Amino acid sequence: MAGLDAILNRKPSTKLERFMQSPEKYIAKTLYALRPNRAPSDRKQSLDKTIKIVCISDTHNHKIIDIATGDILIHAGDLTERGSVQEVQNAVDWLDTLPHTYKIVIAGNHELCLDPSYKYKKTTIPPTHDFINWKSLTYLNDASVVINVPGKSRAIKIYGCPWTPKQGNSAFQYPRQENFWEDRVPNDVDILVSHGPPRHHLDIHAGCISLLLELWRVRPQLHVFGHIHESRGRDYLDYSSFQGEYEMLCDGKGSVFTIFFLFLGLIASRLLRLIGMRQEGPKTILINAAMVKGLKNELIDSGGTSVSLSL
Repeated sequence: MAGLDAILNRKPSTKLERFMQSPEKYIAKTLYALRPNRAPSDRKQSLDKTIKIVCISDTHNHKIIDIATGDILIHAGDLTERGSVQEVQNAVDWLDTLPHTYKIVIAGNHELCLDPSYKYKKTTIPPTHDFINWKSLTYLNDASVVINVPGKSRAIKIYGCPWTPKQGNSAFQYPRQENFWEDRVPNDVDILVSHGPPRHHLDIHAGCISLLLELWRVRPQLHVFGHIHESRGRDYLDYSSFQGEYEMLCDGKGSVFTIFFLFLGLIASRLLRLIGMRQEGPKTILINAAMVKGLKNELIDSGGTSVSLSL
């Protein structure tokens, strides 16, 4: 119910409420958040080996003019409020005016007109992306695209999928317990774009466990999503035993020994960093790029989140 309440009320619980609800989970999240930032080395990379990605999501009819510049712009869904054809086209028209050469977009649960399986539509026009003039945008619906950015050392592969666990009567949803993501993402994907988050990471307990398991399998360089507005931010996955134990505890499968293991792992990682032994950088950067918050979806970001990937 914690995840459901967070979605409906768009307001995270207090620290005391989270602790009282599950002391073990609260302690685990606190320890996990104290990990040393294992970001890639700060040394400068040559321009032909880096690519700048600008990430946005959940703009909900807002037309933003101050989006950061970069090689690729990614919008992770919920362009609209009511999901009509006109709203989608208006959002596309706005995105088309932005200077980015490559613009990747997926739908979200608000884009009703784009979901052919949506059962609660109030329009006589069959939902289909064919009614939209996508202009300079590349629309991905359970599909991949390979982009060759001029001047870069190699191409980059992006996979996009709009589906999220069922919540209410929105578009692009699957049963919450369904293993929807199993073997869905191509093995060689560099960037995964989904509308919703993986379980236990930037999700207020409302993410998808199937998506998390798929991340463990594919391990893309970057995963961009939104959907849970109050969890916007940046994180990383290193697929370590520390991360695995943390996720197990959040699933209610751990014990006091799991917390002890996390504490020892945190101390060890900080000691290694203190003596100058840098650990391997993150395998996957996570970006919850939601641009709004509150019941009225007030705009809280006008630039988007930028991240540079090493090719």
